Amino acid sequence: MHSNLLIVGILTIGFALASLFAYISQRLKLNVIIGYLLAGFIIGPYSPGFVANIEIAEQLAEIGVILMLFGVGMHFKIEDLIRVRNIAIPGAIGQTFFATIVTMLIVHSVGWTLEAGLIIGLSIGVASTVVLVRILSDNKVLNTTKGHIAVGWLIVEDIFTVIILIFLPTIAAFSAGEDLSFFNIGVEIIAVIAKFFILALLMFTWGQKIIDYILTKVVQVRSNELFTLTILALVFVIATGSSVVFGTSIALGAFIAGMVIGKTTVKHQAAANALPLKDIFAVVFFLSIGMLFNPAAILTNFGLFVGCIFVILIIKPLVAYLITLFLGNTLNTALTVAISLAQIGEFSFILAEEAMSFKLIPEEGFDILVACALVSISLNPIFFKMIGSLESTIKKFNFFKGSNHDFLNQIKEKKKLSSKVLIIGFGQIGKEIAKTVKRSGFIPVIIEQNINTISGMEEHEMILFGDAADSSILKDAYIEEASYLLITTSEITKMMKIIQAARYANPEIQIIAHVESTSDVHLLEELNVECICTENELLKAFTALTKQVLIKLQ
Repeated sequence: MHSNLLIVGILTIGFALASLFAYISQRLKLNVIIGYLLAGFIIGPYSPGFVANIEIAEQLAEIGVILMLFGVGMHFKIEDLIRVRNIAIPGAIGQTFFATIVTMLIVHSVGWTLEAGLIIGLSIGVASTVVLVRILSDNKVLNTTKGHIAVGWLIVEDIFTVIILIFLPTIAAFSAGEDLSFFNIGVEIIAVIAKFFILALLMFTWGQKIIDYILTKVVQVRSNELFTLTILALVFVIATGSSVVFGTSIALGAFIAGMVIGKTTVKHQAAANALPLKDIFAVVFFLSIGMLFNPAAILTNFGLFVGCIFVILIIKPLVAYLITLFLGNTLNTALTVAISLAQIGEFSFILAEEAMSFKLIPEEGFDILVACALVSISLNPIFFKMIGSLESTIKKFNFFKGSNHDFLNQIKEKKKLSSKVLIIGFGQIGKEIAKTVKRSGFIPVIIEQNINTISGMEEHEMILFGDAADSSILKDAYIEEASYLLITTSEITKMMKIIQAARYANPEIQIIAHVESTSDVHLLEELNVECICTENELLKAFTALTKQVLIKLQ
C-alpha cells in the first residue's frame, strides 16, 4: 500500500507540475520538455519541498523509455534516409565524429576517463527528435527538402545511438579493467554483433510473420481495447525477452519491436492506438530525468559545462553548416539543418542513463547533459528565428553562400505534393475512384478499415489500414499535403468525424462525400463539404474537379 501511495504521489504532483510548467513553456514559445524537466527537478531531492521516490520514478521512466523507443522504431523509415542519403549519412558521420572528438578532449582535460568522454561526446552528438520535429513543424519546413535532410540526418544519429547501446556492455567490461588483448576484444565484439544479428534475423523473419498474424487475428475481433493491449504485450515481451535472452538493452529491444510492428499490415492503426500512451510515459521519463538533476554539479564542473555547451551550440552547427554547403546545398538549407540540430534531448538521456548503469560516466556527467539540454532546447527556437538575419549577413559578406541547384527540386516536390488525393474506403466505389485518380495523373492514398480487404491485396505503399477518423492515421496518409479528400463510407456519423479531423489537419482541403440518404445532406453542408453526391454521381463529380485542378497545376 505504501508503494502504491508513493506512485500515486509521484503521478499526482508530477503531472500537475508538468502540466503547469509545460503550459508556461508553450506560452514562452519554448519546448514542453523544458517544463517536464523543471517539474521533475522541483519534486526531486535537490530542491526544497516534496521529494518523490526516485527509485519508483526510475522504474516508471523505464516504461517511458520502452514506449519512446517503440515509437521511434515505428516511425523509422529507411525511405526517409535513402531520399537524402548523399548528405544525411556523410553529414551525420562528420558532425558526430567532430563533436565526439572535441568533447573527449574537453572531458579528458578535466581528468575524466576517455570512456566518459566518448559517451558524453556521443550523447551530445545526437539531437532530440521531439525538439527537431517540433521546430521544423512550427516553422513550416518539415515537409520541405531541408526538413527531409534534417530528419534523415537525425535518423543516422539515432542509428549511431542504437549501435552504441549494443556495445555498452563491452565498453563497460573493458573499462572495468578486464583483459584488453586484441584477441579478447575481437571475440567480444564478434559475440555482440552475432547476438544482435541473430536477434534481428529472428525478429524480421519468423517474428514479423508471427506478430503480423497475431495482430491481424486480433483486429478481426473488432475490439479496440484488446488490440491496444496486444500491441503493448508484444512490445514488452520483445523488449524484455531481447534483454534476457540476447543480453541487449531493453531500450534496443523496444526499438526493434517498433520496427517489426511498423512493417505489419496494421502498422498505422497500431501507432494510433499505442503512441498516445508513449506520450504519457514520456512525461514520466522527463520527470525522472529532472529529479536526478543536481545543479550543484554544474558549479563544481563549470568549465566542463561551458565546454559541452560550446560543442552543442558552436561546433555541431558549424560542422553541419560547412558539410551541407560543401555538398552543394543552398545557404538557407545549410543554416536550417545546422541550427535545427544544435540541441540535445531524449536520446542523449537514454544513452547517458544506460552508461551510468554500467559506471561509464559519473553522476556529474549526467547532470551536465541535463543542464546542456535545458540551455540548448531553450535557445533553439530563438536561433531558428535568426536564420533570415544570418542568411542576409552571410550573403552581404559573400562568405560561404552555397548554391541554388536544389531550387527546382523543391518546386517539383511542392507540385507533386499538391496533387495528392486521399480516398477513404476501398470498396467497389473506392476502387473505381482510385483508377480515375491514377488515370488523371494524381497520387492516390487510400485508407481502409477492413483488414480482410487489405490482406487480400498486393502490397502497396499507399494503402493504409486504420480508422480515418483518427488524426494520426490521417497524418500518416499525408492529409496535410492532400488537395482532395474523397469519402466513400456510407455511415454518416463516421463520415462527420472524418471530415472534422480532416478539416483540423488541413483547413484548405476540398472534400467530396458520398451519402445514401438526402436527409443527411444538411449535416454535411454544415461542415462546409464542397461536393455532396450519391454513388452514381461521385465519379462524375471527381472527374470534373480533376479537370479543374489539372488546369490550375499547368
